[in-house]
Amino acid sequence: MVELEQTMHGVFSAAGHGKHIFGPPIHGVGIEFEESPLPPGHAFFHGEKEPAPLVANVVIAVGNCGLYTGPWGVRDEDTVVVGTDGPIALTSFPRPMRK
Repeated sequence: MVELEQTMHGVFSAAGHGKHIFGPPIHGVGIEFEESPLPPGHAFFHGEKEPAPLVANVVIAVGNCGLYTGPWGVRDEDTVVVGTDGPIALTSFPRPMRK
């Protein structure tokens, strides 16, 4: 989970959006809002002492963090199953981004 979060932040930072990120980029999907597994900093606010590991068959939302360059922003995420042989995308929608 930590490595995935760091990679996503690195991609956003390299694109010049390091200061525009708001919220966790990854969270578990289920019955609760933003449930486990959560990234370390966000897990603390949900009462978790240690972030849960990513294990097979867990469903996560990837890309949930908002990008806010002014008073408005955007949130865009994909839902993915952590498969034993790699990720399995549950959602797929082309999203071309423009400057």
